[in-house]
Amino acid sequence: MLVIMMLLSVVLGPKTQTRAKNIPYESGVIAAGDDKTRFTNHFFLYAIFFVIFDLETIFLFAWVIAFDEVGWAGFIEASIFIVILLAALLYLWRIGALELKRRHQPFRVQKLQQSQSQSEVRN
Repeated sequence: MLVIMMLLSVVLGPKTQTRAKNIPYESGVIAAGDDKTRFTNHFFLYAIFFVIFDLETIFLFAWVIAFDEVGWAGFIEASIFIVILLAALLYLWRIGALELKRRHQPFRVQKLQQSQSQSEVRN
């Protein structure tokens, strides 16, 4: 079935190749500028922290829905779970993992600043 669908798309699909169709775009907007923008690791850490604490809410929601079945034992388990996650959050805060060390800048601006600072050191 998959092979038939792919063959049908090749046979029945549009055949025109224009310059506009071959230009890459994101979300319907034509890309402009340099694609060498670099992000620090802190942006990815924030994303990972968000996923972790978002999963916490999913588990807690399940415990709230099933509270009648799990009773006080489930409440105690949920409390221990929350305490462990709060301890992890305090640890991350204490080691400075939640602070941005530097502002995000495009790669070419970072290189320009580095070359300027090196030329100032030489002078």
